Order: sequence, then C-alpha cells, then structure tokens
Amino acid sequence: MLYNDQLAEITAFHEMNSLLRCVKIMSDTINDILDSSSLDQLNTLIRRAQEEIERKKVDEIQMTRHRWIEEARNFGMSPEEVLQYSGRRKGRPKYRNPADPDQTWTGRGKMPSWLKNASDPEAYRIPE
Repeated sequence: MLYNDQLAEITAFHEMNSLLRCVKIMSDTINDILDSSSLDQLNTLIRRAQEEIERKKVDEIQMTRHRWIEEARNFGMSPEEVLQYSGRRKGRPKYRNPADPDQTWTGRGKMPSWLKNASDPEAYRIPE
C-alpha cells in the first residue's frame, strides 16, 4: 500500500514537472513571437486575441446559463425565481408610511428612517 502511494506521488510530481516545462516552453514561444513581430503583426494578434476572448466569453456564458437553468429545474423553480429568492419568509407588514404607502416595515430588522423620525410611531401601525 505504501509503495502504491509513493508511486502515485512520484507520478504526480513528474506530471507536474512536465506541465511546468510545457508552460515554460509556451511562455518562451510567446515571448519569441512578441519579440520578433512587427507593430502590424502585434496589432493583428491583439485584435484576434480580443475576438477570441469575446467568442470564449459567449461560450462560457451560454454554458453557465444552461447550468443555471438545470439547477433551477432541480428546485422546481425558474432561473428568475432563484435569483429573486432570499431564503427568508416575508413577514406581514405592521407599519406603513402614510407619505408613501409602498413603504412598509414588518417590525423586524432595522427600523426605517421614516418610522424612526415619526413623533408617534404607533400612528403608523397597520390595523390587524
């Protein structure tokens, strides 16, 4: 058993060294290309690299979108529902701002400034 573990470790070490040599060679190759290229060639290289980045970005976004849709389905939800989901149950509002009826407070969490600044906060309470 110990022999197999050591063998696996040695193999992984050699694979890592081989990978590092490839990266070094690739880095040297890229540097050689950059050093030997004209301005026009470098500008063409930049343009092509930017085009490739955009193409890969589109591919990755599509793959990510597909994964999200599948994950949402696993929860029986749409991707939009997953994005809007907070994990918290929304409590019933207990207070309403008379100046802006869309603003409410459940009585949980930080008290909103419109209620904090009220002379009589209980006047803002929503009747049950």
